[in-house]
Amino acid sequence: MLASKDHDLHRKRRAVLNPYFSQQSVRRLEPVINDTLSNLLFRMEGWGRAGEVVNMNVPFRAATKDIIQDCNAPFFDVLTPQRICHLGTHVYWLAWIMARLPPSLMIALLPRVGVFAKFMQDLTAQIEHIRNAKEHPEGKTIFHEIIRSDIPDSEKETKRLADEAMVILIAGSETTASTLAAIMYHLLSDRPMLARLKKELEDAFPDANQLPDASKLDKLPFLNAIIQEAIRLYPGATHRQDRIAPDEDLVLESSDGGTFVIPAGTPVGMSPSTINRHPALYGPDPDVFRPDRYLENPRLARHNFSFSKGGRACIGMNLACQELQSLTAGIFRKYDAFDPEATDQVGPTLELFETVREDVAMYADYITICPRPGSKGLRVKIRN
Repeated sequence: MLASKDHDLHRKRRAVLNPYFSQQSVRRLEPVINDTLSNLLFRMEGWGRAGEVVNMNVPFRAATKDIIQDCNAPFFDVLTPQRICHLGTHVYWLAWIMARLPPSLMIALLPRVGVFAKFMQDLTAQIEHIRNAKEHPEGKTIFHEIIRSDIPDSEKETKRLADEAMVILIAGSETTASTLAAIMYHLLSDRPMLARLKKELEDAFPDANQLPDASKLDKLPFLNAIIQEAIRLYPGATHRQDRIAPDEDLVLESSDGGTFVIPAGTPVGMSPSTINRHPALYGPDPDVFRPDRYLENPRLARHNFSFSKGGRACIGMNLACQELQSLTAGIFRKYDAFDPEATDQVGPTLELFETVREDVAMYADYITICPRPGSKGLRVKIRN
């Protein structure tokens, strides 16, 4: 779906997937999200007993993958190396060639993609198994839904379904995980901000062991302001998303009252990172992580371009926001920031370890956020 240039084709492909990512469907995933949160907190408790320093980017990616796979297919541990993504963006024919190489040759040329090749083989086998099954139970996986739908048979070919699943799995995990890492960084860097959030969470969930209730999370203004600010400054997808008016010139009004014309057929696009930092929208401090801007002006959220807009907007935005709400609330209802000067601090804590903002911020656009060269990620020391 993501690579569908034709508008009508994109609309047909998206229509089949839309029900899986509606707000109602995401609400039905709340037990899955909370189970994943429980597993994450259990692992963090184990790392805390050992006094370990953990690169939290890794468990965040694992958590978001575990959630998205419930919509899609059994979990496969695959991450396309970022530099290959970057190269494929500019040398567009590289992906076309790699897709047509035998898996054995692909692994010989690029050993790091061996896991990816195995993933595609297993995924293809699973799709064929579903296709050959006599029954297609309603609501089981996206594959069942597509194969059962009335779209043309050409849209149900195994290769296309495998490509669709791969995009959903990668786009639905890496993106949300990077935003979650940014949230943790800023909360651990700003104790007053974290204290405000914890007070809001404690009022909503008096029992620290209670898993978040999604219906209550929607009503927590500071939590949602933090998430909006993180999505603004750390969008999951960082690349330009071009639009083309194929048949007519676009006549636009400039800020000085004049007009200018964009000829028909001209690609027009801008990265979310640029739009989301425009001083005309976000004031004199667009690079500052300041959630209060959304409490001061609730209408500001409508300008956020991180999920794009219109018919090409991110299909998984409801799921991403629910994950960010639940995981952020669950972690910080339990954990506080470690205070080295406090002598009476009790309870589990988190402390940044040799981590600065550049370890979560975008240094380069590799379709998703890529931090500075040599970054070791969001490293955190966990204490119980």
